[in-house]
Amino acid sequence: MREITCATILDLAGARGPSRITLDGDRIAAVRPLLAGEAFDDLLVMPALANAHDHGRPIRTSSIGGFGRPLEAWLHRLRLFAPVDPYLAAAVPFGRAVMGGQGAAMVHYTGVQGLTDYVTEAKEVARAAGDAGLRIAFAVAMRDMNPLVYGDGQPILDALTPTARKEVEQRFLSTPPLSAEAQMERLDAVAESIGSPLVDVQYGPQGVQWATPGLLEAIAEGSARTGRRVHIHLLETRYQRDYADRHFPQGIVRHLKDIGLLSPRLTLAHCVWARPDELDLIAEAGATISVNTSSNFALRSGIAPVAAMLKAGCKVGIGIDGSAFDEDDDIIREMRLVWSLHAGWGFDREVEPAQVLEAVLAQGHATLNSPVTGRIEPGAPADLLVLDREALDADALMEVGPVELLFSRGTAGFLKESIVAGRTVVADGGPAGLDFAGLQDELRSRLRKGVAERGGFARILPELEATLAGHFRDRLGCC
Repeated sequence: MREITCATILDLAGARGPSRITLDGDRIAAVRPLLAGEAFDDLLVMPALANAHDHGRPIRTSSIGGFGRPLEAWLHRLRLFAPVDPYLAAAVPFGRAVMGGQGAAMVHYTGVQGLTDYVTEAKEVARAAGDAGLRIAFAVAMRDMNPLVYGDGQPILDALTPTARKEVEQRFLSTPPLSAEAQMERLDAVAESIGSPLVDVQYGPQGVQWATPGLLEAIAEGSARTGRRVHIHLLETRYQRDYADRHFPQGIVRHLKDIGLLSPRLTLAHCVWARPDELDLIAEAGATISVNTSSNFALRSGIAPVAAMLKAGCKVGIGIDGSAFDEDDDIIREMRLVWSLHAGWGFDREVEPAQVLEAVLAQGHATLNSPVTGRIEPGAPADLLVLDREALDADALMEVGPVELLFSRGTAGFLKESIVAGRTVVADGGPAGLDFAGLQDELRSRLRKGVAERGGFARILPELEATLAGHFRDRLGCC
């Protein structure tokens, strides 16, 4: 049993004054207002926040020159990262996540280290999440086509010098994709191995431009049969928009509906280039969109139509996608950015803070099959953020509500404690279950060595990226 006395509770029911929250194990046992004269700590308590789209990348990609590069070039640059121990590669980003205010996160596992078999690697990722104290959804990344561009990659190879072509073929074309059947079997094995109340295993098709119709149809059938959720990128860039329009003339969202993939079990990451009729279909199906504002800025992908999504009735979550605005995994700052960009101008109000709170306190958790509902009440999970309200309102000139304080200046820097399933996972500025500084130093050391060993690939990257830029400018990714 544990009691927390605070100045303010902020959840989806609104703001409440001085209160006492009683925790019993992994649940909230009681919540009651304090009586006049009862002492309390000057704290703001919220439900833990959900990061509805991420990949658990080991380190900031600007460290390899990734910032400001379009997705279609940035993805290839990631091959500068050499494989490292999967526990180490996961524990560091999970440590950053809990320090950033996340109680739950999507791990769309595209960054396979490959030093052991896939199931063993997934176990190490789950172990790292457990040590960090982070609830995760582990989406097994699934793809079987288009390793270089959206369509025939032969013109790219033909345009490269022999040295560059050899490096590209080695890095991207040396291993044939698994069959759809084998990928489905692998997912079942992972689910059997790591599925738990804190780890939800999901289908993770990487995108319609990277998956054959047969793979997408197999995933749709598997999701319908098992009830397992699906997490997929959709319409992140204008080049993906063009590919979808040319290959699915009936409409890409309509196609997903026709094959049974568009359902309440589906999360669509990004939808930057979604059209109004597509948003209507997504809303009608009860699917969720995870918007990733900072990532879309960093990769020059565009600005998602969040106000239109909400107006259409879409469920919306907020993701960081490994690239929060300051590359620090701070989801509190990210939700402020989403509201600031989409709230509307002047006296027009397009998006309310309450809708952004709904995204990070409820909708995001639902996409991860997390039990957090966004309410601090008896019986709810003991997943809480404890913020320093006194520091948040350091000026203290007049009474200002917690929502206004949070959306004007809130960051993870005000976080005093994070609690997940009744366990303190952040205290004294760091993850309670990890030697974060030591793990981070070790990870950096190994990655520096790996980058140095991939000097040949680094030297041909300018040529590859220039070739890719010409391809996408001229053809918009079409074959």
